[in-house]
Amino acid sequence: MPERPLLPAWSHSLVRPALHACLAGALAAAGALLLPDRYRSEVRILSDYGHAGGSAMLRTGVWAPTAPPETFGNREDGPTVVYVDILRSRRMAEQLLLQDYDYGWRDFGRPRRARGTLLDYLGAGSVDQALGALRKLLSVQRDSKSGLLTIGAETRSPELSLQVVRRAAEVLKAVLVDLSQAAGRNKARFTLDRLEEVKARTAGLARDFQQFQDTNRNWETSPDPGTRFRGGRLKENLDLWRQVVANLTLNHEQALLEAQNDTQTVLLLDPGSLPAGKSGPARGFIAFTVAAAVGAGSWTLRNRGAIARRILAKETSA
Repeated sequence: MPERPLLPAWSHSLVRPALHACLAGALAAAGALLLPDRYRSEVRILSDYGHAGGSAMLRTGVWAPTAPPETFGNREDGPTVVYVDILRSRRMAEQLLLQDYDYGWRDFGRPRRARGTLLDYLGAGSVDQALGALRKLLSVQRDSKSGLLTIGAETRSPELSLQVVRRAAEVLKAVLVDLSQAAGRNKARFTLDRLEEVKARTAGLARDFQQFQDTNRNWETSPDPGTRFRGGRLKENLDLWRQVVANLTLNHEQALLEAQNDTQTVLLLDPGSLPAGKSGPARGFIAFTVAAAVGAGSWTLRNRGAIARRILAKETSA
């Protein structure tokens, strides 16, 4: 009796799996058509290594470099390291989710427009519920060598994607200004409060001296030593406190200038643009993957007996 082949002829064993693969691919392609198009927009920010604002970031604890500014190509540490943490913070999430956006998209070929918050777009009832979806929508990538930071957003609307990434860049700048100017603002607030107190004290001394002068005209040439002593003491105290007012005024202005100079600069390399083409979904890849998986599964199931015999034959011969 002739030996039975372990596997059937390929021309017969591939016909049915190929039909199954074609059918599954067609169904997957039809189902993929129901998936909405997605559009991605990106904003790119350079790392500002040469700005003096790094000293303020050091004092506020936002960025504490352990070495002098590094040369290009070796920037593991730098300002954009903390940018990533800010962009992933709840403070940033609230600013993005609660902001109103006006955007349009196409729903099965029909143009539609909407105005609302990102919270409404994600269909979440609160910020906490939307945090997970926002992390998928908003991506943050940082190049460890150049320090280049890329902020991307992918939504069903090209306009919404662009607005979200630009809003993220605006909030990032506002947060950095707030943090980097914190030390200067505290100093300015303290000097201003002290200045108000000293001005009130000086005004009281000026009133006392004026009342003394109204009562004792030409007190400087008065024959009474007590009158001359009291008038001189009042005048010296008034001049002293006026000098304190002048010094505090200068200190207050200096604190305001320091706060402004310590502001961390956001170097926007690419402000983002309206995406012209869709970024997903990859319908062809989905259909091909489903077809290949179904075809391979169908072929394996159809030839499971022959595959088992070949495996058994290999084990027996071994």
